[in-house]
Amino acid sequence: MWIHFTCLSEHTMALNMGSLRAASSDLYSACNSIVPPMEKALVKADIQVALPSGCYGQVVPHSGSAVKHFRGIGAGITDEDYRGNAEIN
Repeated sequence: MWIHFTCLSEHTMALNMGSLRAASSDLYSACNSIVPPMEKALVKADIQVALPSGCYGQVVPHSGSAVKHFRGIGAGITDEDYRGNAEIN
């Protein structure tokens, strides 16, 4: 399945599949952010995604990165008709 996306700034990193058989795409922050321990932040990815009809987007932690670097992100859902800047919680 192809996902159409638009880069919103020069800092955007394109959606990237880690391998041919990857179950998902990697999503990156558009800026360097420091989030203090036990705090939360909403970080822009500067990417706009057009999801196919009948589909939704889901943002979840990547297990390898979360374990290796003690990172955690909040899970998020993107509706098929949302066309704003993708954000990571």
